Amino acid sequence: MRALLRSGLLPMLLALVVACAPQSPPAAAPAPASAKGDAAAKTGTGTPLKVAMILPGPIQDADFNAVGAQALEEVKRQTGAETAFSESVAVADAERVAREYLSSDYNVIAFHGGQFLTIVQKLGPAFPDATFIMESSGQIPDLPPNVWNIGRKFYQGFYVLGVLAAATTKSKKIGYVAGVRLPDFVASLNAVRQAAKETGPDIQVLDAFIGDQNDPVKARQTTASQISSGADFVVVSVNLGVNGVAEAAKAATPPVLFTTYYTEKKELAPELLTVSLLLDFSAPYVQTVKAIQGGTRGGYTEMRPGSAMSLSDIKNVPPEAAKKARDAFDAVASRKQEIPEITDRVVE
Repeated sequence: MRALLRSGLLPMLLALVVACAPQSPPAAAPAPASAKGDAAAKTGTGTPLKVAMILPGPIQDADFNAVGAQALEEVKRQTGAETAFSESVAVADAERVAREYLSSDYNVIAFHGGQFLTIVQKLGPAFPDATFIMESSGQIPDLPPNVWNIGRKFYQGFYVLGVLAAATTKSKKIGYVAGVRLPDFVASLNAVRQAAKETGPDIQVLDAFIGDQNDPVKARQTTASQISSGADFVVVSVNLGVNGVAEAAKAATPPVLFTTYYTEKKELAPELLTVSLLLDFSAPYVQTVKAIQGGTRGGYTEMRPGSAMSLSDIKNVPPEAAKKARDAFDAVASRKQEIPEITDRVVE
């Protein structure tokens, strides 16, 4: 995954996917996002395997939605499934879009994003012959038996970003810019706060949830405000909003360092980007769909440091700070470093 992201192959892949993709949510008969897979691909019940993915944003974002589209392509390649997707689907429209896929004989519906939980909980019992894939911050009790849950332990990776920020800051103030107040991102903020306290008890974390993952204007304004309050390192937890963060970081005097996640985005500001937390959604999605092919209709799989989650090369920081971050990643991956997962409140 890291090699793909940094080699420049991801934009080429996205161009291919975009060329084949529907540009709006499907009508009664959704158009496939790609050519049909192996006609012999079956579910555990012997019916043809047809997988549809619903994404909350545009797949050309080179970020969260891009890696989701890439995962779907990998599912098709490794399982032979017929695949389709709809991009930029609002939560209010997601149930309708899913029902349209179901009426067109798609039997596996994947929701790429943590904001679709209630929809999955509703559709699972209503369509017992279909299988649903959802994403969340971790294990969820009492899910329908035909639901697979991909637990995204973002906070464990963000702990490492917090270590890097705390080991690098000179002003003793770190910014944290997030979008939607989802449990994943609340837990990630708390992990950054924990890392800051452990690295330097006098380090302050300035945080904000701007309400939108993809608003560069809000992200720039918020980042500029944190910088004016003394932050000299910003941990980023937005998607397209990262463009605004980069603009604010470059405009600051002196310029401010920042991180990214999902994909490496060094082209935004190669002299200021320190590290990217890389997420490989292909691995859990392929694993899940293969399990469905084998007849397992529901279950849980997890993304965490060392498992579909890695660090890019660390740059633009002192060597000792980079070493602390790499050591922290290894400790979390090996479970030697335990981090509490607090999703319901921000711990001051």
